[in-house]
Amino acid sequence: MTFTCTQENLIQGLSVVSHITGRSINLPVLGNVLLKTDGGNLKLSATNLEMAVSTTVRGKTDSDGEYTVPAKLFLDFVSLLPQGKVELDLTDEGLTVRAEGQETVIRGLPATEFPLIPKLTKARGVTFHVEDLKRAIGQTVFAVSTSESRPELSGLAIFFDGKSGKGKTALVATDSYRLAERVISPSGETGETKLIVPSRTMLEIGRILSSYKDELGVPESVEWVTTENQLVVTFGQTELISRLIEGSFPDYHQIIPERFKTMAVLDRAEFQKAVRAAALFSRQGLYDVHLEFLPSNGTVSVHSADQGTGKTSKAVSGDVTGEPNKVTVNFKYLGDGLAAISSPKIKLSLNDAMSPMLVLPEGEKTEAYRYLVMPIRQ
Repeated sequence: MTFTCTQENLIQGLSVVSHITGRSINLPVLGNVLLKTDGGNLKLSATNLEMAVSTTVRGKTDSDGEYTVPAKLFLDFVSLLPQGKVELDLTDEGLTVRAEGQETVIRGLPATEFPLIPKLTKARGVTFHVEDLKRAIGQTVFAVSTSESRPELSGLAIFFDGKSGKGKTALVATDSYRLAERVISPSGETGETKLIVPSRTMLEIGRILSSYKDELGVPESVEWVTTENQLVVTFGQTELISRLIEGSFPDYHQIIPERFKTMAVLDRAEFQKAVRAAALFSRQGLYDVHLEFLPSNGTVSVHSADQGTGKTSKAVSGDVTGEPNKVTVNFKYLGDGLAAISSPKIKLSLNDAMSPMLVLPEGEKTEAYRYLVMPIRQ
């Protein structure tokens, strides 16, 4: 194998695929990236057996071949090379890398030891706008459960609603303590289907989409195809294949109240600061902050107290309507939801201290994003 490309293109390709590699005592090749000439270009592939990522590096092929080298070592080394032409040459010693008078040999493993990445027949899928999908992932995936006791909650649930004719798709995550839902609109026929994608896969998709942000000619859409128990995501020259999680995601609509007794519209930044201040004085391990809704004053009081550190209270002014109310919530969970919202104002809706609190962006379409926080029951 003899292949020539630019250092910039090679770094871009390696940064896309090498992220999922890792050390494995039983299968050392999982820490390697597979280099294979393909149609005059170079195809880079990596896998952790749960997920596989491949991308194409443009260049010139003088002779075909394939080989695997340690992904992190190769990326770190190429990043130190000067910008310009890089030549890769496969010899009996290993992979020879030449650039501006520097010659280096990197030893790896034969391509025959690399796990077979299945070639899936792609059915008709749907496409998402890149920015829509990136934002939806960022607003939901943090709420995925990290517990192994309920595998169906360890991924992001994707609900395709083809019956309504509106072409809506909901991305939903919950760990039983909070729930995040983002609705976006794909292009193409979705039908009415649902699937659960591992959280690491969704994080990797988001990372790949963000890695091309400064490059010209980057596609504005992402192709999304499911086949049996696998997901295939295509973005330009990059393809990701992942397993899906088997199981039944709970009917989360049942826990979102349809009516509320108390509502408050507040400045998001001011409320965030009040929550952060209260977090400093919350009880260790409980992470509790107390919210008191006072319609007569038009305020929401944010306070906390701890015997060891002290106490604090802050009244945040806003449009508070309905009944006086109060609730205690985990400041980490509340803070995550507030950070996922970009609108200047937020809307808090509550029934009582034993019921979940709904957090919505105010000024946007309320159905686009919903965040639900379960109360800490005293």
